[in-house]
Amino acid sequence: MPELPEVEIVCRNLAQIINPPQLIKSWKFFRADLRFKIPKSSLQKLVGQKLTGIERRAKYILLNFSEYTLISHLGMTGSWREEKQGWLKRKHDHLAFEISENRFLVFEDPRRFGFVEVVKTSQLRYRFEDLGDEPLSESTDFEQLTLKFKKLQAPIKTALMNQKLLVRVGNIYASEVLFRTNINPLKKCSKVTSDEYIKIWNEVKIVLRDAIKKGGSTIENYRNSFGEKGQFQDSFFVYGRQKQACIKCHTPIKSVVQAGRTTFWCPSCQKK
Repeated sequence: MPELPEVEIVCRNLAQIINPPQLIKSWKFFRADLRFKIPKSSLQKLVGQKLTGIERRAKYILLNFSEYTLISHLGMTGSWREEKQGWLKRKHDHLAFEISENRFLVFEDPRRFGFVEVVKTSQLRYRFEDLGDEPLSESTDFEQLTLKFKKLQAPIKTALMNQKLLVRVGNIYASEVLFRTNINPLKKCSKVTSDEYIKIWNEVKIVLRDAIKKGGSTIENYRNSFGEKGQFQDSFFVYGRQKQACIKCHTPIKSVVQAGRTTFWCPSCQKK
């Protein structure tokens, strides 16, 4: 499933492909629903409107217009790509919008867990009011975030994936961050020291930025908007390496399910 780095990369790809500002000329729809019903009437309101910019909030891609914002969520297998008028439609192409010169941005999603929606830009902050801090934002107050985490009895790995606290660190990157800071993923947040939190926040930023630089992580089917795989999976220390030797100490990597996701860690490097 695409996490923060992969969604950030898609946003940058789309900005490069579309090169805002551009006018939306038309829509094509090939099915009625994805995860939710496709809001065709709302999307049609964007025809003739100028797309002014593209940005990310958590795992959401935001295509900004003066009055409205088009929100896109990739789900587990969603992707946007550029095509020309009359392209050979793929089995899982579900909708597309046209910009200048008969160029289309096509949304493809084999498992159909993605979705699109349209909200008034003035209401956007209410749409995302339940989301936590952005780990790469300069405005994030990590001292306050530490205070919130230290009040929790949840395991630190689970808390790092809590979207109401910190958005889209994700399962892969949370496992990698905790290994690189030598912190056991089962350790309670209240037991993590202030110095350890400083290491966590610093490593979160380092890992996410490195993942973005390397094109994200391709575990199964992730591709960017140019059809390219990510390379960060080649830098994994623990994720997906159950029973393999730790790169640092050669102890076999362990795994456990936390909050429905598999956590990987080294029992020697990350003692509880």
